[in-house]
Amino acid sequence: MGILTASPVKRHNAVTILALAPALCFLIIFFVYPIAKVLADTVFVDGQWDVSGYVQTFRNSAFLTIFGRTIVLSLAVTAICLALAYPLAHTLAQLKGPVAAIFLLMVAIPYITSVLVRTYGWIIILAPNGLINKALLSAGLIDKPMQLVFNMLGAYIGTVQVQLPLMVFPIYASMKRFDHTLLDAASNLGSNRLSAIWNVYLPLTRVGIISGCSLVFLSTLGFYTTPALLGGTSNYLLAQAITVRLSNLADFAGASTQAAILFAVTVVLMIVFRKWLTFHNEHQFDRLPAGRRNVARYKARLRDAGNRRLGPALDHLGATLSHLLRPLRWTVSIFVLACLVLPLLVVIPLAFSGSSYISFPPPSLSLRWFKTFFENSQWLEAARFSLVTCGAAVVVSIALSIPAAMAMVRRKMIGRETSYLFLIAPIVLPQVVTALALYLLFAQSGLVGTKAGFIVAYTIIGLPYAVIVLVAGIHQLDDSLEMAAANLGATPLAAFQTITLPLLLPSIASAAFFTFVMCFDDVVFGLYLGGPDAVPLSVRMWDDIKNEISPQVAVVATLVFGMMALAYVGYLTIPALLRKTIHRSKR
Repeated sequence: MGILTASPVKRHNAVTILALAPALCFLIIFFVYPIAKVLADTVFVDGQWDVSGYVQTFRNSAFLTIFGRTIVLSLAVTAICLALAYPLAHTLAQLKGPVAAIFLLMVAIPYITSVLVRTYGWIIILAPNGLINKALLSAGLIDKPMQLVFNMLGAYIGTVQVQLPLMVFPIYASMKRFDHTLLDAASNLGSNRLSAIWNVYLPLTRVGIISGCSLVFLSTLGFYTTPALLGGTSNYLLAQAITVRLSNLADFAGASTQAAILFAVTVVLMIVFRKWLTFHNEHQFDRLPAGRRNVARYKARLRDAGNRRLGPALDHLGATLSHLLRPLRWTVSIFVLACLVLPLLVVIPLAFSGSSYISFPPPSLSLRWFKTFFENSQWLEAARFSLVTCGAAVVVSIALSIPAAMAMVRRKMIGRETSYLFLIAPIVLPQVVTALALYLLFAQSGLVGTKAGFIVAYTIIGLPYAVIVLVAGIHQLDDSLEMAAANLGATPLAAFQTITLPLLLPSIASAAFFTFVMCFDDVVFGLYLGGPDAVPLSVRMWDDIKNEISPQVAVVATLVFGMMALAYVGYLTIPALLRKTIHRSKR
């Protein structure tokens, strides 16, 4: 009897392990092992324990300055993003219908738009001859252009704009789950709007706040592209310092030590915030009150919100400010949305500029820069290289993520949260650390400057996004259909092929789209792993922005926008056409 009862359990565990194994093994080989080797090389020199590299690094005043600047920027960006994202998320949560969809699209489109393109847009806006300086000069508010870019101010502005969606989405998700009858109850108990928000709404949306803050802070710690382009040459952050030590100084030991320090800080913070990073799980929201069944639980808080009296003056102030909350929230929301989309609105017209230099608005309209792009073999080869390597990485990422996501959602397993956190770790940990580790590994195996090396690197980028999208998609599927198929005698594989997979196709398409976009946008891996015959389009754009800042980048951005629009239209129309075709064939 013991054998008969143990067999299904063993079979269940074996299936779960087999489903997770490909994705886990891939990351262990190409993500964990290279980083572990870098960490080991920093403390074991010539086979002996040696931490002198860390001692020298922490005694280096330049490093301490750079490290402190990185921490300060990450904290400041997180605080600014929270201050801007919270009112916007609140506005989005209140809206319904087409207006809500448009506003959400205005947040989502910048998120999936190339960081290079957005940074390029900010250069145009903040430059001495850019939009802001032109407007201020025309209004007579300044006598000469202000230096708004290529300094820490520019780095702050660009980084906040890039990181904002990471703060908005988790806060918005927590607000959508909030039971708004609690605010009405607080008002009925005598609380003004400001007091109700402070004592009820703000604490009960803390899940989204903590999740957003942890995502933004961890992402900013190792952020490279925007600070490197918008910041000054004397205002290095840690990710830039690591790259400079490797590429300019050929100081492999110093670069590895600084990368190890950045990695250690990020891992510690990732462990601390691990439960807030697994935001896909609906049980995460169990900490929030949802529905009338929880009103009694918060009765004491509501009474406190209604009965609290801080004196006539403060009470009057709170009532006065309550009337200003709505217009203030809308003002902030419109300002944030404008900042999110403004770089995109500036870039596209420049693609049709007839000028030989950057000038906005364009002095004349022309297709000259499109012609230049299609006649330039270097740009075309870079585009071809990116399409091939990113496309291959998408295929590998989807193939690895589907069984892994199915196992984490459908199978009962120990360590579900740990497995999920491990699979999304590459997008949380600093990419510059992974790039350095892969470079040192690929340099020994001859994979630097090859398509195979880029496919591996892009798969490391794409796999976490594919897992996140597919886990969310599988959560939405009705598992009773699979159970019904099993009751009718279908094997798990047959049930997956005939029921689950067709229903999952929209999620697979979304996962493929996000994976391709994120791989196509990569700059860091391109800078570390590129070679004479392996130059991605993103690196070609990077060089153009660094060296000449021509409208050529705007042409690439416009073409990419066009392809994304076509892909989105296809995503909306193809499934409907397939359903109609199947319906007609059945007739």
